[in-house]
Amino acid sequence: MRIAIAMTGAVLLLAGASAAALGLGAFDAFGALSGRPLLDPALVRFADGAGWFLPAAAGAAEALALAGQLWLVLQCRTLVHRWWPDLDAETRARERAARGDLDRDVRALPGVEDVRARLTGTADRPRLLLTVSCAGDTLVGEVYGELGAGPVERYRRAIGMPDLPVVVRFRPVFARPRRRDPQPETA
Repeated sequence: MRIAIAMTGAVLLLAGASAAALGLGAFDAFGALSGRPLLDPALVRFADGAGWFLPAAAGAAEALALAGQLWLVLQCRTLVHRWWPDLDAETRARERAARGDLDRDVRALPGVEDVRARLTGTADRPRLLLTVSCAGDTLVGEVYGELGAGPVERYRRAIGMPDLPVVVRFRPVFARPRRRDPQPETA
């Protein structure tokens, strides 16, 4: 969806910039476009005859621009809350202390090589994002079961949010085979 909106915005930006350049005479050197009006004469006659057309078109464009700006503000707000949760100072302090314990407990699970935990969301809808890097031969189901029963439950109790949603992402880490130095051939 964002790609479609970005493409639409780019096309509209190019169309507006080219219309402004045409109106300012930037294309006069090409000859074919010089001396022509920016709008079709039939459209100009219609706009002159109907006194409501240009104000209605301007109002619709303004409403669309306002809706786009509001959407952009909401997207920025979502992005900010993804990185910095909207929590009070006391909850932040408890979360920082509990995150260290969570990190230590998850790393102690068999097969876990690395873990990243981040509390995100708003005060109304917080959530914990947990990224766990495991060895390639680790049974992810067992690690997932151990997470829910142990470290995650202790983390929820420590920060005082027993119903905190947790999103767990597993990343397998496969050991790369070592390169062997070529052995000199014996004659």
